[in-house]
Amino acid sequence: MQHSSDLIADEYLLELLEEPIVRLVSSTITREAKRLADNAKEVLNKGKEAIRSKLKEGGYLNTILDSSKSLKYVALDTGFTSPPVELIGGRLLIIVRSHILVGTRSKHLAQSDSVGIVKFVQDENLGKPLSKIIERKFVKEVLKLKEKGELDIDLIIIDGELFPRVPPGYLGERSSGTMSRLYREIVRLTWEILKLADDTDTALAGIVKRAYGRDLQVILNVPPRELRYFQLNDKAIATYILEPGEWIDLGCYADIAYYLDNYINMLRNEIKKCEEAGCKDLKLLTELQRSLNSRYSWIIAVMRHTDFDLLSTIRVALYKAKSPRYFMTATKVELWPSSVLSTDDLISFLASITGINGVPHPIDLVDSLCRIRRELLYITQQRLYSELAKLLGDNELALSIAGLTNPEKMRSIGFR
Repeated sequence: MQHSSDLIADEYLLELLEEPIVRLVSSTITREAKRLADNAKEVLNKGKEAIRSKLKEGGYLNTILDSSKSLKYVALDTGFTSPPVELIGGRLLIIVRSHILVGTRSKHLAQSDSVGIVKFVQDENLGKPLSKIIERKFVKEVLKLKEKGELDIDLIIIDGELFPRVPPGYLGERSSGTMSRLYREIVRLTWEILKLADDTDTALAGIVKRAYGRDLQVILNVPPRELRYFQLNDKAIATYILEPGEWIDLGCYADIAYYLDNYINMLRNEIKKCEEAGCKDLKLLTELQRSLNSRYSWIIAVMRHTDFDLLSTIRVALYKAKSPRYFMTATKVELWPSSVLSTDDLISFLASITGINGVPHPIDLVDSLCRIRRELLYITQQRLYSELAKLLGDNELALSIAGLTNPEKMRSIGFR
C-alpha cells in the first residue's frame, strides 16, 4: 500500500473554509498554495545538493546510458469504468484491455488490439482487481507464446505496477470473500508471470504513473522528527532533484522492506522518548508509524504469499529522461531485468522512448486505445435494457434493472 496522504489530519480539518465560487480561486487557492509552499520549504531547506550528495554516497544516483538497443516488445494497458455506470438494479462495469506489438510480428498475436468484458456487479470496487487479473492473464498468454517459440519479444511494458498492490487484510489466513479471492488471484498470476519471464528470459517493466510512495526518506534515513519532509512523495522529490539523464535506484522490494523495518524500529524508539518527554510531535510520529507499518505489512504479506525470491526482486527506480517534457517530471518504474537486459539497459531504453507526457510513448498509445468513451457506455446500457426486455418479456421490469439510478447523469453516458 502507499503511504497515507493525511499525516497531519488536524491541519486539513482546520483549513476546511468554504468560499463562494466567485472567490474560490482568489481566496482558497491562495491559502492552499501557502500550505504547499510551507511544506516544500523543508525540502528546499535541506538543499537540493545535500539530498543529491546523500544519494551519491549511498550509490543510489546514476547516469542514464545512451540506448543503442532496438527491442521487440509488447505494451499493454487496461481501462475500466470508475465508478461503474450506476443502474437501478446494480452497477455496469466495463473493462477494456489494449495492446500493441512493436518491432516484431506473430500470426498468433495481433499487431494491436482492444478487447473487453461487461459485468453487472453490486460492488463498485471490483473494477480494479478484475482489470489487473485480465492484464496479468494476457501477459501470461504472451509469455506462453514466447515459450512455444510462437512470438519473439525481449520486453513487456505494463501501464501500472508489477508488484501487486493489495489492500490490508486480503491475504491473511482468515481472509475470505470475493475481494480476497480476486487479490489472491492477482498475486498468484504475478508469480506465474515472473516464473515464465525467468524461464523465457523476458524483461518486464511497469510504468507507475500515480506514484505517491515515500521510500526515499526511509532509504536515506531522514530523522522522524523532520515530519514536514514527508509531505512530498518520491516522484515530487525526484522531479525536483534529478537532472535530465539521471535516475535513482531504490533497490528491490526486499531492500525496501529491510529499510522500512529498520526505520519503523527507529521510529518506535523515537515515539517512546516522545511519550516520556510529553513532546507535541507524538501524534504525528504515531500516525507516521501506522502508515509505514501498513506499507511494510503489505509488502511482506505479498512476498510471503507466493515465492519470496521472485516477487522480492522486483526493482524500483525513478528516472528523468533527457528529452523535453511537460513539467519535466520524473518517471517511476518497476523492473524485472533479464540476462540480456540489465536494469541499466531497461532504464536507458525506457528513457529513450519517453515522450512529452513523462511516460514511454507506447504506454500513452495503449492508454488512449483502452479509454472507455461515453458512446460505449450508452450502447452497453441500451443493449442491456433491450436484452433484458426481450428475455423477461416485461419492459418495466427491464427498466427497473437497467435504468439509470440518477437520470441527471444521462448526458455523461451519451444520452442526448
